[in-house]
Amino acid sequence: MINLREGSTRVVASDAQEMGGMIDRALLQQMRLATSFIEASQESKLAMPMTQAALQSLAEGLTCLVQGRAKMSNSVREMTKILKHSNLRETSFGCPTGPWTAIADVTEPVAC
Repeated sequence: MINLREGSTRVVASDAQEMGGMIDRALLQQMRLATSFIEASQESKLAMPMTQAALQSLAEGLTCLVQGRAKMSNSVREMTKILKHSNLRETSFGCPTGPWTAIADVTEPVAC
């Protein structure tokens, strides 16, 4: 059995929740930026070739954030598996907000 300290485990759970929120906020900001850029481009009647490179970069950045979000979700799931095999397996550290729930027996994150 894995022997975990409850205090340390609470810190990890809190950090995971905070990180999830940070990634989601970054995604929202990236989407807002892309939307603002498209609106400003249309308002200025810029030709598509003039804006394509910037829009492509924005889309690639968004893709990277989404991929990072998936990796974070997977890491939370793996940490939950460790917890399930520890002395604290029955201890609740709170459910991460939104889709960050990580149940060790489930292949996809589920909401609380």
